[in-house]
Amino acid sequence: MTKPNDQPDWKGSTRGESAWKEARDLVATRNEEARKTGKVRRDTYEHERESVRQAAEARRHAQLLGRRRTP
Repeated sequence: MTKPNDQPDWKGSTRGESAWKEARDLVATRNEEARKTGKVRRDTYEHERESVRQAAEARRHAQLLGRRRTP
């Protein structure tokens, strides 16, 4: 029994190949969008986290200054 690849005039299914490439491109596009969305979420989270940290530091600093002034 011969295989399709053994025949010199055999050609791959153009429709199958294009469907495979289309599916691959769709996955690549979804992955790229997921990376972008994840980056935005991480950036937002880190910004909020830094704001909370700075506010807590300011409160601690204010408490320390308030204690020093009060004998």
